[in-house]
Amino acid sequence: MNLSEFIKSMPLLDHHCHYLISADATNREKRLAQVSTEADNDYPLEDTKNRMAWLEFKDEAKHFYKGNDQDYLRDLNGEEYKEYNQSIFKYYNYQMLLIDTGFVPKNPITSDSETEELTGVLIRKIYRIETHAESWMEKKSSFEQWWEALKSDVEQASQNGYVGFKSIAAYRFGLRLKKVGEAEAKKEFDAWKKSGNTRLTNPTIICFILWNLAPILAKQKMPLQFHVGYGDADTDMFEGNPLLMRVFLNRWSMEGLIVVLLHCYPYHREAGYLASVFPNLYFDTSLINPLGPTSVERVLDEALELAPYSRYLFASDASTYPEMYGVAARKFKNALLNHFTGLEIAREKKEEWIRMICYQTSTNIYLKERI
Repeated sequence: MNLSEFIKSMPLLDHHCHYLISADATNREKRLAQVSTEADNDYPLEDTKNRMAWLEFKDEAKHFYKGNDQDYLRDLNGEEYKEYNQSIFKYYNYQMLLIDTGFVPKNPITSDSETEELTGVLIRKIYRIETHAESWMEKKSSFEQWWEALKSDVEQASQNGYVGFKSIAAYRFGLRLKKVGEAEAKKEFDAWKKSGNTRLTNPTIICFILWNLAPILAKQKMPLQFHVGYGDADTDMFEGNPLLMRVFLNRWSMEGLIVVLLHCYPYHREAGYLASVFPNLYFDTSLINPLGPTSVERVLDEALELAPYSRYLFASDASTYPEMYGVAARKFKNALLNHFTGLEIAREKKEEWIRMICYQTSTNIYLKERI
């Protein structure tokens, strides 16, 4: 088996992705185009369709569609939709999806068992902290009740089927995480409660949550993911630089907290540097795989300039339709082949590192069992 065949055969554990949608959804071509970009839906669709990501999504759809080439973007019915999904996930050897339950598209399939039936792939869940904090705020009348409920929920998350946690602090205010006192957090919580606005954007409250949940997660050996860099159109990418996390990392990485930096582009070099100096820190370059297809090889190479191969993970950050998962896997495996072909090291070492990246390291940090 040559290196290309070896990489193609690699199982994939996708440690960061989102819900797929049901066959009942309509306007497939339009919605597929919309998920090929991070632009808001009012962004001109004709410009979105002049991106390489859209062409890759269309090629993926055409490759797996069984029928007239002119109809490959039409809406698919239940059984046809299931067969289509399974063909894509099987072709790229997806073995498990770790789904961030905090982002819910229209017409979602939120049932783990239904998603497993649709894809033929095992499903595990990631607990989005800010989303649950918002939910508990609506249910509890005081700061003390809210904090105890959220903390208890986090402590029991593993029993409820979650294998890790995620913070979207970067979306809400940035990554300048600092220690916050309880009195200060309570004051800001009371103002948040009175505001009538459920969305949690207050830096004081988010810092209080993350700083005080960190030792709980470290004790449980549960990974904490952070959105970093590239993402939704409203994110302040300047404040999403992972170098801003040094105070938090200095305090908690040394205490055993497993931190996973997601997406990272255009800060993938910074993320790789952090992974090379902080224990228990891992990262991926997930979103560039499906949405920046011409850059996947370069970004992978740059991400691994300093980082140990044992700290770099595969993820798709895909959602909604299987084509996004397909493009992410195809471009990533091609980038792996390009990268490892150029390394003058033993074939055995190449295979060892490729296994780590594709599934072994994620298995080790998220799961008790082996796939």
